[in-house]
Amino acid sequence: MIDITQLRYAWPGAPADVVHINALTIAAGQRVFLQGPSGCGKSTLLGLMAGVLMPHGGQVGVLGTDWGTLSGGARDKFRADHIGLIFQQFNLLPYLTALDNVCLPCTFSSLRRKRALADHASPLAAAQDLLRQMNVPPETWQRPAGQLSVGQQQRVAAARALMGQPSLIIADEPTSALDPGHSKDFMTLLMAACARAPRPTLIMVSHDERLASHFDRHLTWQSLTAP
Repeated sequence: MIDITQLRYAWPGAPADVVHINALTIAAGQRVFLQGPSGCGKSTLLGLMAGVLMPHGGQVGVLGTDWGTLSGGARDKFRADHIGLIFQQFNLLPYLTALDNVCLPCTFSSLRRKRALADHASPLAAAQDLLRQMNVPPETWQRPAGQLSVGQQQRVAAARALMGQPSLIIADEPTSALDPGHSKDFMTLLMAACARAPRPTLIMVSHDERLASHFDRHLTWQSLTAP
């Protein structure tokens, strides 16, 4: 699923690389937890994995495709087809309803739409199913996302990432805004939803080591970036 070699990335004006990884391979279907302190570069690495950022050195491959071989438009299409993103700040469109937010991947990707329709009568039905799986109350589905609670917004964001069965789910500190109880509930729901889909690869970063028990593989930033 992911193949990284000699990866280097530095922010403009920075004196040193923020990401320096010699090699990393993640197999399809793995659930990988990457732990590290705030500010170490975890989110930057996820941006490189998702093709949002381009490396200054080395290669990042996803599903056998090197991001560096694609144009900007082709990267956007590949990402929309194959990757579901759960952002730390949710990145929901606040004026759209919860249902409309979850349906968005099917608007940008015909492949995601086709997958959603394989098991459901419409993208809307698929979105409703995912919101049920993520335990979002039905009475909130037609509300603008900006009016939902923090916990509800995070679960809507997870449902959106899972829409249309992407091969790769990338989650950036998805529990950072939640208290311990809601964090535990969210992880239980996310893992159950991933298990119902054709087992996607899940890569999640967090500073919270307590979440590692949900995953097949536990990486630390120190070991990943060691010489």
